[in-house]
Amino acid sequence: MKHRLTLFSDAVYAIIITLMVLDLRTPEIPGWDGWWHLLPRLGGYSATFVLLLVIWLHHHHVFCRVREINRAMFWFNGGALFFSSLLPWTLRSIVEHPHDPTAYIVYQIIAWNAMTGMTWFRLSASKIHGRDPGWKEWSRKRNRVAAIGTLQAAVFCALTFVYLPAAIAIYIAMLIFVIVSIDITASSGAMATEEAAERSSQP
Repeated sequence: MKHRLTLFSDAVYAIIITLMVLDLRTPEIPGWDGWWHLLPRLGGYSATFVLLLVIWLHHHHVFCRVREINRAMFWFNGGALFFSSLLPWTLRSIVEHPHDPTAYIVYQIIAWNAMTGMTWFRLSASKIHGRDPGWKEWSRKRNRVAAIGTLQAAVFCALTFVYLPAAIAIYIAMLIFVIVSIDITASSGAMATEEAAERSSQP
């Protein structure tokens, strides 16, 4: 079940990124002016692309540590995929209405739910893997990151009505923080440990 769910999730994230690319358009006027006018759209695409990479990396990081999938984990994973699939739609709203605070707030709410879905996935997994070596310490670290992410989302929504560039700067800073907070080497180690356990259990 875990293997099939991993492959399915990877495919969904790949499709989401592909759908975003289809929204990119060539310049309507020739020359550098045409490309200049596309910079806001390209910036939104780049930020959302990085966000999806972060969500996928977090997804990969969590799945490397779990051995079993229960019903709650399955549906929370589905919820994370659902909200991730809405990101291209909310990005299109920002591109079409770049000065509308509501468009940015809806985007942030969708992004927060996409990340929080994996937080609930991890909390559900604790019922099965809570006694695994290193799980509690790792889970506490992820809880701190999730709490900071929730605070960032609230500040972002408030700032969009006050000073939009500051809200965007906080959003970008949070992306960088989440990227740095995910230890890829740790997830690789967890995967190696799991593979070794599987080999040792084979006759």
